[in-house]
Amino acid sequence: MEASRGVANAARSVDIMNATAPPDLKTMRATAIELLRPDDAPDMLPAAGEELATLTDTLRGHLELLIPEVEQAAGRLPENSVTRSGAMYCVGEARGKLRAPELSFAPLAGSVLYARRLARVLAALCDHYETVTSGVVETHWRTAFVRLADHCLTCPTCRAMDDEGANLGLPCETHDRLYDEYREAWARARDGHRRSAEASA
Repeated sequence: MEASRGVANAARSVDIMNATAPPDLKTMRATAIELLRPDDAPDMLPAAGEELATLTDTLRGHLELLIPEVEQAAGRLPENSVTRSGAMYCVGEARGKLRAPELSFAPLAGSVLYARRLARVLAALCDHYETVTSGVVETHWRTAFVRLADHCLTCPTCRAMDDEGANLGLPCETHDRLYDEYREAWARARDGHRRSAEASA
C-alpha cells in the first residue's frame, strides 16, 4: 500500500512539474529555423518526405503547447495594451495555421509552404511569449506587426470573402506596404535571435 502511494505521489509530482515548466523557447526557435533558412529561398528546400513530416509534426506540437501559454499570459495584461493585442492576434494566426489542413487547404498539410507558415508563426509566438511574461512593451517588429494586424482587421478589402467564407485575397497596397515593413523588422529580430543561439551553442 505504501509503495503504491509512493508511486502515485511521484507520478503527481512529475505531472505538476510538467504542467508548470516554462516552454522551451530555445528548442522551439531551433526547430523553426530549420524551416526558415536560408532566407526562405524556394529553391533551397530544408526537408522532404519523412523529415519534412517529422518537422511539421514537431512544429504543430510546439504551437499546441505555446498557444495557451501566450494566451493566458496576455490575458493578464490590460485590455488596451498594445502588447496584449499583438499577442492575441498572433495566437489567432497560430490557431488558424493549425486548422488550415482541416479546412479547404488539405493539400497544404504535407508541403514545405505549410511547414514554413507554421515555423514563422511559431517564431513570432516565441517572441510574444517573452514579451507578455517579461513586461517588455515594444520592439520595432512588434510595432510593425500590430499596425499590420490593425489594418487587416479593419480594411474592407483585406476582409472581403466569397459566398463560402473564404478570403478573396484582393490586392491592397496598404497591406503590402505594412507587411513589407513587418517582414523587414521581423527578419532583423530573427537574425538577432539566430546569432544569440549560435553564440550560446
